[in-house]
Amino acid sequence: MRMTWVAAAALGIGTAVLAQEIVEIPADEVDISKPEDLYKLPPGRWHLAKQLWAGSEPCMPTQCEAGFTSGDLVVSAEHNAGRVTIIAALRGCPSTAFSELDIGDKASGSERSKVAKQVQRVVKGLGKTCKVTPPTVPALTGDWLFPDKAA
Repeated sequence: MRMTWVAAAALGIGTAVLAQEIVEIPADEVDISKPEDLYKLPPGRWHLAKQLWAGSEPCMPTQCEAGFTSGDLVVSAEHNAGRVTIIAALRGCPSTAFSELDIGDKASGSERSKVAKQVQRVVKGLGKTCKVTPPTVPALTGDWLFPDKAA
């Protein structure tokens, strides 16, 4: 997980709550940072690795990061030990949007779909916080973050 401290807008989405809630959290209370290392990736598609900031080592069943950049927008979806953390940031906007989901290492099909939908919600929330329309993000296939042991 990325360890730099930044100002963040957290997206708290409960399982029973369908509406998106945006909560402002001071930077000193959050262990989330802008995934700025993803700006160096070729734009327009998702990239996968165990940890994108550390290189291109293949994903493992319990650890995988998917990263996307459009040039101005960066999105990271990271599965690590049963938790999925989704982070999005825009150049020129001081806020970082994020969401955390407790999924487990053997996510069901509905949980994998939930991760993919949550990526879109986080980007939408970032747009609201930054008062801009964010670039379109291609759908993340939730299966990508949970590879089989044989893969």
